[in-house]
Amino acid sequence: MTTYVYEEIRWPSGVRKLKCRNCGRRFTRSRTFTQTINPFNKNAAGQPKTRQEIYAELKAEANAWQPDDLCTTCATEARHA
Repeated sequence: MTTYVYEEIRWPSGVRKLKCRNCGRRFTRSRTFTQTINPFNKNAAGQPKTRQEIYAELKAEANAWQPDDLCTTCATEARHA
């Protein structure tokens, strides 16, 4: 069986410094956004996406990302309450 490995494009700038809306503690959330260059990752025209198209999508996704503004302690307490 053949295994294909596609090149992964990463946009690691998804970092937000937040203040907990419940207790006021400051904390950081981070996320890495990824896509691969492969024949199944297609644009609206049905063609495989180029590296530039993927970078543009990842940057837009990172800019639109809004993490939950509860620190880990408050989020855990809210789930168990």
